[in-house]
Amino acid sequence: MQSTMKAAVYHPGDNELVLEDVPVPTPGPKQVLVKIAASGVCHSDTFILSAAVPDNRSFILGHENVGYAVELGSEVEGIVKGALYAIYDVVPCVAMNNLPPALNSIGIGRNGGYAEYIAVNAEELVPVPDGLAPEVAAVASDALLTAYTAVHEIAQLGPGTTKRVLIYGVGGLGHLAVQLAKYYGATVYACDYKPAARELALSLGAERALDLLELTNETTAGTFTVDVVIDFVSNEQSFTLGKAAVRGDVFNLNGPPGTVVLVGFTADQLPLSSVDLILYRTNVLSVLYGTIDDMKVCLDLLAKGVIRPVVTTEPLAKVNKVLDELKASEVTGRKVIVPGLTN
Repeated sequence: MQSTMKAAVYHPGDNELVLEDVPVPTPGPKQVLVKIAASGVCHSDTFILSAAVPDNRSFILGHENVGYAVELGSEVEGIVKGALYAIYDVVPCVAMNNLPPALNSIGIGRNGGYAEYIAVNAEELVPVPDGLAPEVAAVASDALLTAYTAVHEIAQLGPGTTKRVLIYGVGGLGHLAVQLAKYYGATVYACDYKPAARELALSLGAERALDLLELTNETTAGTFTVDVVIDFVSNEQSFTLGKAAVRGDVFNLNGPPGTVVLVGFTADQLPLSSVDLILYRTNVLSVLYGTIDDMKVCLDLLAKGVIRPVVTTEPLAKVNKVLDELKASEVTGRKVIVPGLTN
């Protein structure tokens, strides 16, 4: 076993990751050393690099990970060496450094998967179904898990639904939500300012894919309404348009209120008033990640081909290039880092 490995490390004050040689971690008694096979690149990484939430720690980024178990701690049971596992990010822990537990998780405070190896608790490992490629399975560790939670748990859509749903932002998570909502039976609409994203949404079964001007004009005229908006952008513009798309009548109490589900991770101040929500019967909810049991469901959806992620792989050496592309909205689908790839 090699003693050092390449890793992409976040240092406070840097707006890029630093590729460094660092020690290969040694697993503790209840931990497993995992050789990273794939690690998805997420907008949360760009949020960390923006320092919107100041963080004085240095750590390896990468929170959407799958890999092979290569070394087991002395007290580990039930994990098979050489088998492929998805890594669940959030094993409950207390808040540290005055930050919530979610900011003390794998790749977000704790060392993550933009590296050749990672040491994780055995309880964080979920077996990947046979035949599922690592770069596809990786999305179950965050992108699909979060989209599933938004659609299934928070918006409470399920098989047989007849609701009209707008997916706002057809990126790494949004294109998965389009497929899941469509699979459940919803009439799915999409909105994105990028033509490539709108084309992707249509190819995945969306009824229509609107640009921002179209959505603005049609919600203003009252000619476009939906039951649920799932907002994968969550900035001032998307929130305003989302509220307009689900506006109901306070005196029409026969149906459920409109629902806006916020998924996008931004520091924007969103325009909100109780009067606005009450008079137009609008509920605003939010989502962060999901349960380990839901991750298992997501892996099954991938294995059955119900959800087909659009995935592009890149080597670890190009992680900053990928992050720059993500910041510039130049990525279609999901980009995944594969440390074993060469340039």
